Amino acid sequence: MDIQKGMAFFWPNIQDEKSAKDASKLGWYAALFSAAATLFSIIVGNLPTLNYIDVVLSCIVGYGCLKMFRIAPIIGVLITLFEMWNKYQNHGTFGIMPLFVLYYVNAIRGTWYLSKLQKD
Repeated sequence: MDIQKGMAFFWPNIQDEKSAKDASKLGWYAALFSAAATLFSIIVGNLPTLNYIDVVLSCIVGYGCLKMFRIAPIIGVLITLFEMWNKYQNHGTFGIMPLFVLYYVNAIRGTWYLSKLQKD
């Protein structure tokens, strides 16, 4: 496996409209996985039902990333950083949340690059 292709999974090369949209979809994937995991935890009974708000916010952020709204992945990063801090305070670990932050950062890169292309 080529190293650059493996790294594209974490830090894609954004050079055109298609690659910008693909990078933005990483935010959608992070939001979708986060919402599904939270919903599963609520159903199983490990989390209070107040966490439905987190599920709804994740779905809204994911939809925004999918529709290339520049503010959506920024909100996703902020929410995820807050949740990382909260998780670390309560459990002493971050889990896979740093991967979500990285995906949202890539979504920021993609949405802003696409916006730049559309302005030019």
